[in-house]
Amino acid sequence: MVADGQHFSAEYYQRYYLDGATRVADPKYFKRLASFIGAYARLLDLKIGSIVDLGCGTGTLKKPLLGEFSRVTYAGVELSAYACERYGWQQACASTYETDSAIDLLICHDVLQYLDDELAASALRNFAALTGQLLYFSVLTKEDWQLHVDQHLTDGDVFLREANWYRKRLKNAFKNLGGGMYLARGSEAVVYALESGL
Repeated sequence: MVADGQHFSAEYYQRYYLDGATRVADPKYFKRLASFIGAYARLLDLKIGSIVDLGCGTGTLKKPLLGEFSRVTYAGVELSAYACERYGWQQACASTYETDSAIDLLICHDVLQYLDDELAASALRNFAALTGQLLYFSVLTKEDWQLHVDQHLTDGDVFLREANWYRKRLKNAFKNLGGGMYLARGSEAVVYALESGL
């Protein structure tokens, strides 16, 4: 579980992503999510030329995201050696991934709960360094585990932290736009006061 990639085997992806009886989310969810991300970027009139998906798994967001943006590069990044070999992703951890230039849209969907506190905090600092415009970030929190998810379908072999643990570490580098969308504070996009929570 702690950033060695062994947790993310073929069996893990079969259970949580591919098997219709046990997967945690329907494929239609990822289409809706990509549509939301694309619509928000267009609302802010942001030019998205590069996307990096940290912890992209089986690539559930790749095709729908590419359908939302024209002339965009997509890089899938995974810790799992299995997923990298199977799907052709770049192998790296969210806490240490590096690029030569800022990323227009950074995605990190339900990944950091697999990292211990030190690595998760490093990943959040890394998001600030990597993100030029928009971050989409979601993570399973302690509150979600207790109140919102189906515990029979959701992987509980994770580090459950309170939502405020993440909020505190994001607020200096990002404006919270809601819905998992965060605007890098260095972005020139204009966001009105009540559209931003942090």
